[in-house]
Amino acid sequence: MATITLPERAVPVIGEYDVIVAGGGPGGIPAAIAAARAGARTLLIERYGYLGGMATAGLISVILGTRASGTDEPMIGGIAAELCREMHSLGGAPDYDEAVKRGGISFDPEAFKLVADALVLGSGVDLRLHSWAVDAITEDGMITALVLESKSGRQAVTGKVFVDATGDADLVWLSGARYTQGREFDGAVQAMGTMFRIGGVDEERLPAGELREEIMERARDAVSSGEINAYNPGWGGMIAGKLAGEHMPNATRFAGDPCSVEDLTRGEVQLRRDTWQLMDWWRANVPGLEDAYLIQTPPHIGLRESRQMVGMSVITGQDVVDARRVDDAIARCPYWIDIHCPLGRTKNSTHLCYKKCPNDPPCAMYQERYEDLPGNADDAHREGLYPRDGLWFDIPWGSIVSADIPNLLTAGRCISCDHQAMSALRVMGTCMAIGQAAGEGAAMAADATGGDAAKLDVPALQDRLRGNGAAC
Repeated sequence: MATITLPERAVPVIGEYDVIVAGGGPGGIPAAIAAARAGARTLLIERYGYLGGMATAGLISVILGTRASGTDEPMIGGIAAELCREMHSLGGAPDYDEAVKRGGISFDPEAFKLVADALVLGSGVDLRLHSWAVDAITEDGMITALVLESKSGRQAVTGKVFVDATGDADLVWLSGARYTQGREFDGAVQAMGTMFRIGGVDEERLPAGELREEIMERARDAVSSGEINAYNPGWGGMIAGKLAGEHMPNATRFAGDPCSVEDLTRGEVQLRRDTWQLMDWWRANVPGLEDAYLIQTPPHIGLRESRQMVGMSVITGQDVVDARRVDDAIARCPYWIDIHCPLGRTKNSTHLCYKKCPNDPPCAMYQERYEDLPGNADDAHREGLYPRDGLWFDIPWGSIVSADIPNLLTAGRCISCDHQAMSALRVMGTCMAIGQAAGEGAAMAADATGGDAAKLDVPALQDRLRGNGAAC
């Protein structure tokens, strides 16, 4: 490969901080808020012109992982609950206490943006939108600065503790710290996809009962013949906000590497085409959708999995189904092993990668690595995938602290875990809970340990989290 050599140049340092958070998504927002409220001088960096990450840019407008199955006990609280209640006050989300009991909180992405702005800035966080880290400077095994790129040119910021909330572990990668990616034997990650907004739905005329089943069978045939490309050709979805006739289907899949710009480009192009074709089919075949129209595809393809930092401890799929508890717990996750087929297969409406996969012919994973698949073939669907009713698995402090760089933390889906566990803890409620713990812990480390998060007094952190309404 040909190369060019860039000339050396001085990069201006535009700020010195206690805590720097890269990524303003569900993990980064509470991390920055928590750090600032704890007294740390905090910077939040976000590449888009708004906060929210996959919650807004990806249109993934539902917070899951809010309660354990079979109970009403909330698994999140603190800043996540505060954000939800503020959205409710704007009419952009349901009542928090009631929604938690139902296991999910749907919200209006525009309300999320507005509330996130207010909470971040109101907490005293320095916010830089339209900015992203392009390099991490390390000295003596610690990160000392980030190099940022923006319309203002190349600039640098220094800090004591750094929180990688990019989702893709970008700071981990830039700093040279160890990471893993995807399933162990081939590196494949869960398929990407797009949520999209449609309007003009006549909900009273949508088919039900036998008619629905008949149309769904035709839809599945259209997928099998290649007429449309959809993992789920059904037309249901989450209602966005309170707008009548607006739905947000979850219907598309694309297999690829989210850390490859070539794959991201192909995925964005393909999924827009797939969405348009699906809309055409729905209008021609589904009563109630004759006048439906596409409002919006997401600004960014929906990502489920990419890089995972190698931390002081690693969460495994077995920890999920065993509902493992740990002494250094800083968050809870009640969700299940929900691996979206890494092949992006749409035939037979494949969703999960597990031992009862319906695909024929089976993939190499099924043929050659059957024992590595989650779920017990002889048990019910829930067995081997879910924590037991009323239980959850703990997120340990060690899983968010880099094993290589002690002042580098992660928040959100890029924490230290295996492929199976990641498919459970990636949900938004858990990411937000991890973010609050990361921010609170980062502020404590910046103040008490010289930035070394491995030396943190974890019981003191747990007490502070509980005092601030978090569940841990």
